[in-house]
Amino acid sequence: MKGTSKKLLCVLLAFVLTFSALGIASFSAAELQDAAAPTEETETAQPQEELAGVGAELNEVTPEAATEAPTTAPTEEPEPTVGRVTNIERDSFDSDRCLLNWDKVPGADGYYVYYLNADDHKNFSKFADVKTNSCNVKPLRQGTQYHFKVSAYINYKGRIIEGEPTLKKTATQPEEVTGLTKWRSSDVLEMEWDYNYRATGYRIYRTAGGVESLYKVIRGAHNTSFSDYNVTQGRYYKYRVKSFRELYDTSYSSDSDSIMFRAGLCGPDYSIVSRLGRVNLSWNANPYATHYEVYYSTSPNNSTFVKLFTTPRLYYNTTKLTPGNTYYFRVRPIYVDSDGVVTGTSNKKSARVTSTAYGDYVGDTYIEISIDQQHMWAYKNGRQIESTEVVTGNKGDNDTPKGYYEVESKSTDIYLNGAGYSSFVNYWMAFIGTSYGIHDASWRSSFGNPIYMGNGSHGCVNTPYDAVENIYYSIPTGTPVIIY
Repeated sequence: MKGTSKKLLCVLLAFVLTFSALGIASFSAAELQDAAAPTEETETAQPQEELAGVGAELNEVTPEAATEAPTTAPTEEPEPTVGRVTNIERDSFDSDRCLLNWDKVPGADGYYVYYLNADDHKNFSKFADVKTNSCNVKPLRQGTQYHFKVSAYINYKGRIIEGEPTLKKTATQPEEVTGLTKWRSSDVLEMEWDYNYRATGYRIYRTAGGVESLYKVIRGAHNTSFSDYNVTQGRYYKYRVKSFRELYDTSYSSDSDSIMFRAGLCGPDYSIVSRLGRVNLSWNANPYATHYEVYYSTSPNNSTFVKLFTTPRLYYNTTKLTPGNTYYFRVRPIYVDSDGVVTGTSNKKSARVTSTAYGDYVGDTYIEISIDQQHMWAYKNGRQIESTEVVTGNKGDNDTPKGYYEVESKSTDIYLNGAGYSSFVNYWMAFIGTSYGIHDASWRSSFGNPIYMGNGSHGCVNTPYDAVENIYYSIPTGTPVIIY
């Protein structure tokens, strides 16, 4: 019995020791597991009867927690944005181009420029891809409104990303006024110019007395003339004409064309007549002119006239023209001084060319004398053999008679006798008896206008020696003498 009790006590003691060892081992494992966890706080002691289960759970979870993948997916990089273009300015004011500048956009690789002719079209067109913040857009139409769009872009991983465009509205300058022409230059100054495409109107600037001012604003593209009634005869006036177009609260203005007037420098009234295959023009002096320009045309169209001659004289005779044809002429006074030339205005007249004189046929050999011009021409077989100044009869006292005559006789080395005089001449060609003829005049040192006005002959045609000698030996008796 005693032996049996000892055996039972030993078994019980062994059981207690074994169970205690197992409890100690389980608790130490739990403590080690708690030390390895990254985010959880350390847990408190549990009753011994529950520790074995907890330890088992920890031993199962710990290997999985050490190898588990992250639960949050990586975030994609966002697409970059492109800044907007600002402060588009136009730096040129021309009729055929627009130079645009704008602020740089940070990070931009370049800029796209688009344009639209807002007068004629509705859709934008791409004009350029530029790398700087400037673009010269040309060629463009004059006087036309244009809309421009400019956008920045970047090259992102081989792909172009374009920013929002900015709009600029502007216009090209109108074209310079052309065809500025004088039509009156008397007590009224009148001018005209060519119609300017799409102009809102025209500005007239006047300079008088060295001071320029904006003198008149004319609205309407087709109103292309201006008359100035506030002028003084003999005074100089300069005018500049600019076309303009108003858009977007801006006035776009052209370069100017200018014109100079001298009030009173107007086209003279003149006579025009055709005889002997030519046209003869004569006019009165303009008090503000130094010279006169003669123009002609075979058409009445003003644009077809060409200049024939510039002369200080008050007449002009054409060369031989085609009989039967009509020619048109203009005589324009001009004033010439050291500062340049100021032109006047002109009047248009026409004449039909005829080969007759005073209604009679003359032929190809004749002598022609103009009293107004104090000039004589001689033709033989259609060729001019002499052209010379002369002195005819004293105006108002002994006028040389006008008309159709012939050389009646010829003599050399004779005396011409009259009341109170006897004059020796080398060559004499009579055309009215013994009273009127063509001869040399050794007593004269000069010939031509205006000697016959107060110091003319007794009615004969005084001629330089060399000229009368040539005519005397070239022209036969019976040759027509035409005096007008």
